[in-house]
Amino acid sequence: MEVYYAKTQSTPLSGCRFVDGLVYENWKEVHFDVAQISAKADIISAFGLDFGYTNDPTALFCGLVSKTEKTIWVFDELYEKALTNRAISEKITQMGYAKERIKADCAEPKSIDELRAYGIRHIKPARKGKDSINNGIQYIQGYQIIIHPRCTNFITEISNYTWQKDKFGTTGNRPIDDFNHLMDAMRYALEDILVGPTYSFA
Repeated sequence: MEVYYAKTQSTPLSGCRFVDGLVYENWKEVHFDVAQISAKADIISAFGLDFGYTNDPTALFCGLVSKTEKTIWVFDELYEKALTNRAISEKITQMGYAKERIKADCAEPKSIDELRAYGIRHIKPARKGKDSINNGIQYIQGYQIIIHPRCTNFITEISNYTWQKDKFGTTGNRPIDDFNHLMDAMRYALEDILVGPTYSFA
């Protein structure tokens, strides 16, 4: 599969410039002041973690959300292969996010327990639910996603995260199983914020 890379520009960059059938076209790349956005009255921080190791990267999504403005600001990321759980905890601590509430892939309960033991005490598993991927995508599509240019891996993923096509080229209703590590981490991070604590985007 060909990979498309976003180029940093002084003007907002729309996701729809790259490929057809993108899952998210509601985004742009913009320089913004994280402290200024954080100071807004209704801002909620959102952190999500998708585990990887040999073939897939461990991905940490770091965002700020305003339900009033229906906007998600993506301001930082971790995206690296071959990280042990101890190394993940050290990276998160070095980034300054050890005390944040982080939602992680619930398929790895042992990893979540180990991260707690290593000092990432507010990490919790995301919840699984029927059609949770598509439901999460649907809610996120209702928001504007503003991405800081330093989040290069997030930009690459969102520029290439498309709906599956069958052998005839017909677009289906499920996203591809690729370019989805930070995309999954974003869904985990936002499950409580967008629709409440009883719903699942895992």
